Amino acid sequence: MAMTNTSQQKMPASASFSDTEILSYLKNNGTIDLNGVVEDMARSRKEQLLQQHKYAITERSDGRWQTYVPDESCRNGRRLIAKSTKKKVEDAVCDYYSGIDAHNSTDRRYITMKGLYPLWIEYKALHVAENTILRIQKDWEKYYEKSDIANKPIVSLTKLEIDAWVHKMIRDHSMNKHKYGNFSLIIRQLLDYAVDSEIIERNPFLSVKVDKKRVLVPEKKKADKTQVFTKDEETRMIEHAWTAYENKENYVQEFVPLALVFMFYTGIRVGEAAAIRYEDIDGDILHVRRMVTYPSGKIIDRTKGTFGDREIPLIPVAKEVIEATIVRRQEKGKPVEGYVFCPHDTPLNTYTSIQKTFTKYCRELGILERSSHKARKTVVSSMLDNGLNLNTVRQIIGHMDEKTTLNNYCYDRSDEQERYEKMALALS
Repeated sequence: MAMTNTSQQKMPASASFSDTEILSYLKNNGTIDLNGVVEDMARSRKEQLLQQHKYAITERSDGRWQTYVPDESCRNGRRLIAKSTKKKVEDAVCDYYSGIDAHNSTDRRYITMKGLYPLWIEYKALHVAENTILRIQKDWEKYYEKSDIANKPIVSLTKLEIDAWVHKMIRDHSMNKHKYGNFSLIIRQLLDYAVDSEIIERNPFLSVKVDKKRVLVPEKKKADKTQVFTKDEETRMIEHAWTAYENKENYVQEFVPLALVFMFYTGIRVGEAAAIRYEDIDGDILHVRRMVTYPSGKIIDRTKGTFGDREIPLIPVAKEVIEATIVRRQEKGKPVEGYVFCPHDTPLNTYTSIQKTFTKYCRELGILERSSHKARKTVVSSMLDNGLNLNTVRQIIGHMDEKTTLNNYCYDRSDEQERYEKMALALS
């Protein structure tokens, strides 16, 4: 049963997904065309900019079109724009208000956060993963796009004005520490970019003080059953995947079931699993040194975050997974080289197919649907449950800080009966 089709999958109304998961689901299942969305956003943005333009766009007697934009350095405080067509004039006006002239000294006094945002996000995209940019874009649209403060000249923004707006946003959106971190990243880094662009001398947001303990909503750790697979569920998922592989249910992406099994034995990320190559395996050691980015499908020679390359010991059952891919390739007369779990050298398809396979198997087994990332949390919780040193677990999983491992990846995998028995034993 091929997993690369784009047929829609029914999502239970009671399921809880992040914005990024929802966006990825919609794109992967053909429900949403990101190119079309971008075109619609660009069209809507152009309409908004033209609505705020106070000068008429008119056709001259020579057939050219013209208008004016504010410019205090010019006579009468305005600058003439003349083009061969009306569309070119409209584009030039939109460029002006979008901050494309941000580095022209005559225009800096008029640059707004909304105008500077396209330049900043383009710069930001050079330094972070694509999923991060998708999240930032969604947060920008949610918190900034329609706010008055984003339309005010950056040079006029004061600490008190920003302070009042930030605290109002925290209250209106019931922000916890995580939400506030994502929200505040935009204004902090955007105004830092304005400083680097010599639009302002100092970032006024840096003077804003938020008492996080008093004004932010306390964060509650998510329920264990939603974050990890129980021991029984993990066993059933692995057995189900092996059966699917042996029955060749996924002929196009035939090694995807094995990738799922391998993730339960190593704790690697889905983008890392899709990018593993045979040369990354050195005896009992897996070298994790690259990943597939989503949604572009680019292969980058680094892993997520700042941890860098890492080594993961391969337990015997994990090595059996690799050996199974070798045997299958040899049976087909294909060379044992390239990407381990990708038969056609297109890792992006492997990436998306792994994601779909996790939810597919959960549905088929009648268990709570969980993403591939929950397998990673399952591995961490399992290692800690079985006495591995926290620092060793942190290194295997690729975290810079032990707090990240404990706060976000440590959950109880026991079912209710097991918890009761452990509690009775501990307190007897």
